[in-house]
Amino acid sequence: MNVKGTRDFLPEEMILRQQALEKIKNVFEIFGFQPLETSALETWEVLSKKGAGGDEILSETYSFKDKGERMIGLRYDLTVPLARVISDNPNLPLPFKRYQIGNVWRYGDVAKARFREFLQADVDIVGSESLLADAEVIACAIECFNALGIKEFYVRLNNRKILNEILRLSKISENKFTDILRSIDKLDKISTDDVIKEIENKGISKDSIKKLLSYTKIKGEPEKVFKEIEELEGLNELKEIISYLKSMKLNSKVKIDLSLARGLDYYTGPIFEVFAEQGIGSVAAGGRYDKMIGLFLGRDIPATGISLGIERIMEVIKERKIIEMTKSKTKVFVIAVNDRLRNKILEIVQMLREKSIKVDYDLRSRTLSKQLEYASSLGIPFAVIVGERELKEKSVKIRNMKTGKEEIVSINQLAKKF
Repeated sequence: MNVKGTRDFLPEEMILRQQALEKIKNVFEIFGFQPLETSALETWEVLSKKGAGGDEILSETYSFKDKGERMIGLRYDLTVPLARVISDNPNLPLPFKRYQIGNVWRYGDVAKARFREFLQADVDIVGSESLLADAEVIACAIECFNALGIKEFYVRLNNRKILNEILRLSKISENKFTDILRSIDKLDKISTDDVIKEIENKGISKDSIKKLLSYTKIKGEPEKVFKEIEELEGLNELKEIISYLKSMKLNSKVKIDLSLARGLDYYTGPIFEVFAEQGIGSVAAGGRYDKMIGLFLGRDIPATGISLGIERIMEVIKERKIIEMTKSKTKVFVIAVNDRLRNKILEIVQMLREKSIKVDYDLRSRTLSKQLEYASSLGIPFAVIVGERELKEKSVKIRNMKTGKEEIVSINQLAKKF
């Protein structure tokens, strides 16, 4: 039995995931992001840096002492390890555009599309203060969803500077900003009444909460929202991002949402989430974190990025039947009508594999009908049947497993058929 919150993926599920990841990876590389891999294990010193993930996420972090009595943890995201990599490699040319696809671990509640081991696909740009970098990662995420065939989605956009200004206008003490933002971040996860109770328990007055929530209700098309919040700090940054996305013709998917807070401590500016399915929540999220790398390096380096939640994306793909599920990647199953022809089918199998054709054959000496039944159960589209009569004419029989149609093809021309 699996550890709670973890899963195995059988071939049908794994093939679907590989197809989706290949589309995402292709978009990442089209946008000029370069691959990076980091260790699943990090020192507790790295994971617990003040101003990185924060106390709430550390409470969900898998940690232990190794045999040398050193505190170690499994990475809870891919951003903190990136910050450590930049610190370890200070001579990297900037801006550094990286993508990483890897598992992360958090000991949280298990629910639909929420697991304790889950896959993330991140893009980040390190070393650019320009808001064009934020527009770039948002655009990359939008194109990923377009490539996946997910048509119904939108990007929620906000700014931590705007939220901080709202908190000041609501007469909330600055030393409580981080705690209140974590509560605001739950507005799309729990009821408004529960959020109010949580904020009240933090010593905030009802008048302050009322003022705060009046702002968090503001959301919609950018131009409309901009007119409502002209006095707020951080507005010009959102306007600039929208202008870049307009130039890329990708602004139609973006809505301003002042309730978006993002729970992680390290965000300093624009923040964003992609929402694609009711009941699943956000399927991608990120923002600007200009201070976090400085925690490791000793000097601030601006950075921004977004993380795609693969588990949630896969739920959307399956529920909307966007990518057809298949049980096997094998294209051709070669069948010998009797055991005397086993060596001959090995020659044919090898010939096809040398042409990079995905081929399999029977390993259990089954009858012709059983072999056909097996190939059909895996959804393999073609069977090559090797019989003595056909071999005398240096030919084989190809059967289309879907239609049942058969044709005789010379062995010399067999590879070209596929």
